[in-house]
Amino acid sequence: MPSPIDKIFEEIFGYLPDKAGTAFERLASIASYLLNEGDVTHDDKLRGQFSKTLYQLDIHDKSNNGSTMGEAKDYSLQGKKVGRGDLQKLGGALPDLKGIDSGAFFSATEYTDPAKKYAESAGEIFGKPIALWGLRPGTELDEEGFIKNVVIQMHIHMPQPEKARWVPCLTKRGESALRVLAEPGADRVEYQTVLSCFYDVYGNEILSLHELTSAGYGETNSDTGMSHGCFLLKDHYIQINGILAEINGLEYELPYENYTEELRITDDSGHRFVLVDKDGNVSRFLTDRKLREFDFSENGKLSKR
Repeated sequence: MPSPIDKIFEEIFGYLPDKAGTAFERLASIASYLLNEGDVTHDDKLRGQFSKTLYQLDIHDKSNNGSTMGEAKDYSLQGKKVGRGDLQKLGGALPDLKGIDSGAFFSATEYTDPAKKYAESAGEIFGKPIALWGLRPGTELDEEGFIKNVVIQMHIHMPQPEKARWVPCLTKRGESALRVLAEPGADRVEYQTVLSCFYDVYGNEILSLHELTSAGYGETNSDTGMSHGCFLLKDHYIQINGILAEINGLEYELPYENYTEELRITDDSGHRFVLVDKDGNVSRFLTDRKLREFDFSENGKLSKR
């Protein structure tokens, strides 16, 4: 009969392993990876150094923290705790496995006091510590104090260059060059030109308006909500009706548009598992989305999709 853990596993991954207990062992393998970020293999085998016994490892985790042998027990169907006897298989194997530095036990239920004391003494008895972890479906009580919703309000101050006022500041030579456009006796002469780039004295394009303004427009006046300033452009020219006119710079007045956008990051993942340490403190949550990032090869190697 499937355990409550088995049913959740099937809902998340869409299948249920044939062998009883495998679903929880695989969940524990993922939890082990999230703790150590090493190379994790489910259902691995190692031969003992002294006894030559072939040991089965529910979890074999090799990381920068060393190599760990992990055991996993799902007693959620029976509703019983993990006892000292469950840990003794792990404890008995540790001294015989030369390549293993520590042990880890993952349980879907709580541990008995004798089991906790046995794990606490493992370092002195075997010279290799045993860490106890709880891995079970999370509750609302577990989530107290954890942020599930992040709300970011972005106040955007956006320049409107298409509404800007641009005024080239001509030098005396520039003004003189443009006087030839005035017809004798005319009170006013108007010409239209597109201001998109600037030239050197020989008429070569040396700077575009886009390049000039790409670094910004300076500070905004708090009273007017506009930027006002001048780009100094020595030895730069503008072209009007085929005539190059020298300028000192380009004066501008630029309006801005203000608006607010709200960004929400919500963790609404279902069937959340919680990983707790031996004292019952929450270490991390395993959401559906996070669990689905992982897969197992035919030889039990854990990998990210």
